[in-house]
Amino acid sequence: MSVGTRPMKPLSVELRLRASRLDVRAQFRVAPGRVCALVGRAGSGKSGLLKAVAGMMPAQGGRVALGADAVYDSAARIDLPAHQRKLAWLDGHGHLVPHLSVRQNLLFGAQGSPHVGALTVVPDDIVNWLDLGGVLGQRPHQLPAAMRFKLALGRALISSPNALLLDDPLGQVPEAEHDALLDLLADVAARFRLPVVLVSPRMHDVIRLADDVVILHEGRVASAGPTAQILSDVSLSTFLEGLHAGSVLEGEVKRHDIEWLLSEVDLGGQRVSVPAMLHPVGTKVRVKLRARDVTLHRDVPVDTSCTNHVRGRITQIMLAGEHGVYGAVGIELDRSVDPLNPQVLPGLPLWGLLTRKSIQQMGWSPGQPCVVSFKAMALAVSAWR
Repeated sequence: MSVGTRPMKPLSVELRLRASRLDVRAQFRVAPGRVCALVGRAGSGKSGLLKAVAGMMPAQGGRVALGADAVYDSAARIDLPAHQRKLAWLDGHGHLVPHLSVRQNLLFGAQGSPHVGALTVVPDDIVNWLDLGGVLGQRPHQLPAAMRFKLALGRALISSPNALLLDDPLGQVPEAEHDALLDLLADVAARFRLPVVLVSPRMHDVIRLADDVVILHEGRVASAGPTAQILSDVSLSTFLEGLHAGSVLEGEVKRHDIEWLLSEVDLGGQRVSVPAMLHPVGTKVRVKLRARDVTLHRDVPVDTSCTNHVRGRITQIMLAGEHGVYGAVGIELDRSVDPLNPQVLPGLPLWGLLTRKSIQQMGWSPGQPCVVSFKAMALAVSAWR
């Protein structure tokens, strides 16, 4: 049996609901094969919205549809129960059946699926992909947390869902094992052509998995769009990670320096050094740089421990009030021009968090060229599917 070969439809959401005394009104759309992350501060309505999409929490109005087929439509009085929506739910608890074996838990996922039918043998492609072959006879309590997650994921996919909803799915797994499991999740959308919606308290998960993000703030959509663009927007920083907020830049691995245990990543034509990684040359990656780790200069500084100096131009300055301590400086990096394809492309955006004093003493203003400096160790890099 091959799971995920049927044509998939986009998931469209437009909902109103009450969640923890919060009035939530949000809409978004996820195409097959793409991952959309709902992000925002704690209490912004992310998990409540996801549960309402799944049919696990009542909505006050709106519509949830797969293509043209509504699973919830308040105007048309359509409200399918959760099991009929066929939107697979996966959270940190797994909800495995404790008295059933791994094999039986996997087969349990196929019950009632018109696309799968009555299975008596677990599909080899799922077992091999998740490396569950050696534990099929064991029960969930005998498995480590990472293996229980794989089992829950396999059961969800064998049910032949219309979409996959992830609510902090790695919440019960030791952090040291997250990267390998994130690689599996990154493979899901493309392998099974599913629309995937993710909620996670860890921005690293979002950077690794999401094609698009929807920022929720007090129950409303503050912004939405491609991950790198939205997460690098200085004007949205207040809705995200506070002092840990920064920029997400998409690039490509170009070289590995074995002697110094560093790697080089191309960011729009400018290369930066990052801690050595195992990703081969040519791998597409996302680089996270916190705004507080950025320093600005008129020219490339000398006698500094920073190894990365990229050129750009200031686009905006946002001060935290007239007498605030700090200000956010938006920057657009210079982009090298390919002589064979001389089209003008916008440079990668990033921003830095500087004191109001340093901004005024340096006389920074929009339109000025600058050099952005930061240490290699200030960068967090993850592969990007």
